[in-house]
Amino acid sequence: MSNNPAATARVRAPRWVRVRFPRGAMFGEPGHRAKQLAVLRDTLAALAAIAEPGGSVDLPYRWEAPPVQWRGRPLREGSYS
Repeated sequence: MSNNPAATARVRAPRWVRVRFPRGAMFGEPGHRAKQLAVLRDTLAALAAIAEPGGSVDLPYRWEAPPVQWRGRPLREGSYS
């Protein structure tokens, strides 16, 4: 799993799934058990289905809670690295 495609490309992961969640919450918002389980199920299915080396799948889930604060500023999509 990765929320930073550029870093994942640099390390040449054999296969990976992109999530659009901040660091420390790769399966979704705290307390949202159903969403976390869905992310886990979809991640495992995607990893099993990727046939090509370096292949990836972008999961459709998005962060729905208020933005996470990092060093006093809210993280926005694309700044999760």
